[in-house]
Amino acid sequence: MKAVVTTGVGSYDKLVIKDVPIPQPGRGEILLKVPAAGVNNTEINTRLG
Repeated sequence: MKAVVTTGVGSYDKLVIKDVPIPQPGRGEILLKVPAAGVNNTEINTRLG
């Protein structure tokens, strides 16, 4: 699957699109397919440091 990975604090140049393995749920867990996700101010501020 594709994932946007944060490689450090900073601007958009710190975001990298990577192929990552699909997670395998453990006992008592489930795997959900999320077709879209939003980004809020807390996530933006965390990335900016």
